[in-house]
Amino acid sequence: METLKTHLRLSGGASPSILLIAMLFLCVSVSATKHDVGGKQGWAPNVNYTDWASHERFFVGEWLVFYYQKGMYDVVQVNSTAFDRCSAEDAIMNWSRGHSFAFQLKNTGNYYFICSRGQCYNGMKLSILVQETPAPAPSLPLQSGPSHSGSSALTRFISLNFAVAGVFLAGLF
Repeated sequence: METLKTHLRLSGGASPSILLIAMLFLCVSVSATKHDVGGKQGWAPNVNYTDWASHERFFVGEWLVFYYQKGMYDVVQVNSTAFDRCSAEDAIMNWSRGHSFAFQLKNTGNYYFICSRGQCYNGMKLSILVQETPAPAPSLPLQSGPSHSGSSALTRFISLNFAVAGVFLAGLF
């Protein structure tokens, strides 16, 4: 915290309203499902990805996360023909750095991934169908009688976020 105070003083400070807005954005809860490809086995040879994918449902906005052995494997997005042939020619995308790769599912349709380092023939290939994000369940109708709690869950959530932001800002100045 002391480092942030020093930085703000050295940089001429920051407007409290800008910091408050930034804090509110940080406090907003965003929920997106993360699918760890292959489950506990990760992205590795001799894993049945068809079976793994059959137990998952994939929707727009969700994430696939490939965990693999660094330097041994890669993740290549291909079309259906290349998927069937285990070919990385004309790849849509190729990732080979590090030991993991996160891929956001941005559109509906089929997605195909292979390992281009000779392991596609050992099962390192994944085909999934991404569906439109389902509509949220309809909310319950508001009660017409008096509320016993005095505030809704949303009001409490917003109040809590302002309180957290206030405590944070008070510590900065």
